[in-house]
Amino acid sequence: MPVFASLTSIVSSIRQGQFSAETLLTQYLATIAEREPQVHAFVDLQSEQALEYAQFLDKQPLTQRDKVLYGVPIAVKEVIDVASMCCSWGTPIHQGRVPCSDAALVTQLREAGAVIVGTTVSTEYAIANAGPTRNPHDLQRTPGGSSSGSAAAVAAQMVPIAIGSQAIGSVIRPAVYCGVYGLKPTRGAISRVGSMLLSPALDHIGIFASQPEAIKLACQALFAFDSSDPNSQAISPPTLNNPVLPTRVLHITNVLNERIEQPSQFALYRAITTLREQDISVETCELPADFEHHFDCIHTLLCHDMALAHIEDRRRAGNHMSQRVRDLIDHGLTISQAQYDSALQQAASYREQINELLDEQTVILAAATDSTAPLWAAEHTGMPFLQGLWTLTGLPTLAVPCGRINGLPIGVQFVGQAGAETLLLNSARLLADNL
Repeated sequence: MPVFASLTSIVSSIRQGQFSAETLLTQYLATIAEREPQVHAFVDLQSEQALEYAQFLDKQPLTQRDKVLYGVPIAVKEVIDVASMCCSWGTPIHQGRVPCSDAALVTQLREAGAVIVGTTVSTEYAIANAGPTRNPHDLQRTPGGSSSGSAAAVAAQMVPIAIGSQAIGSVIRPAVYCGVYGLKPTRGAISRVGSMLLSPALDHIGIFASQPEAIKLACQALFAFDSSDPNSQAISPPTLNNPVLPTRVLHITNVLNERIEQPSQFALYRAITTLREQDISVETCELPADFEHHFDCIHTLLCHDMALAHIEDRRRAGNHMSQRVRDLIDHGLTISQAQYDSALQQAASYREQINELLDEQTVILAAATDSTAPLWAAEHTGMPFLQGLWTLTGLPTLAVPCGRINGLPIGVQFVGQAGAETLLLNSARLLADNL
């Protein structure tokens, strides 16, 4: 399997003509050929098309290679449009759907020199029934959802970077279950134009990678204001040479604390111990009591927006939807505008209260999942409760591996103020270097 100490150095070698994009891709394709029959990460794998593009990149003069992802193989979740590749949204209703044009973020990836190898499996409408993807660490277990294929593809070393999405916990949870890094950036940092709508109030694009610096490279390609996206923000991408580290870490101890089982408790213990050994202050912190109800707020926003986005599918082909999707849409039809507006106001209140705790050198540390990856089942991909608050508030969140228990990955999540991706990634790198 291809394992590279530094994706940055590999890109540099390709840009300088010391290594070829075709060789890099061929190594990953060999891993795909070995692991994909068991893992089932891909919806549409286009090896020949990718090889042709890698060969094209290798023919370019060195003066035209100054791109941040030059020659890097990348996979994209099937809820994000990739021209000429199958993007079925995880539902039989759209089986065989092939977009004619790229989503905005896919255009950005191509402009950055990335080689798109294929689209990856999503759960149904990125919210319900599981696809066929299995956890590379234990094929009897779920990789998590809804970005199942993207997380598994990185964990199985089929690609160094994959793109996913999150409306509740669909990047953070599979990243932890699969033992990779997963960034849900500041809401609006990456354009959602050309991606399936689930909830405009909650939807984020996310990034999976096996190393923090690979996530930084992807952010440098993808962070950009897009006037076509009503929720877009001009967020500066994280830098590769900024040494800023947290001076204070706040460990949230009360919100949904009863859900945290022994493996996740151990991940927290490892993270806290390591940070303190590096002379970083770790303080316990409790959020106000009303935060216990944040998931009701998420449910209101999600159901209302799903009803708007997918009611036509419900009407014409509801018999091909799972009961969960039908129920979410049907409930959404009962939510009034006043209830929706109230939920938006509550989300803004949560964000303001958390922002009062944060500054440019403070991060929040929290449990990322209830436990390790559960056994695979068609009806669920693990519980999203511990990830949802940070999606609701739109704050950047990073899933960070913290080792394994009984062969299964464990991890935590770091949360920062808007635009704090550099701080989060440097915190993760500090943890990784000293665990």
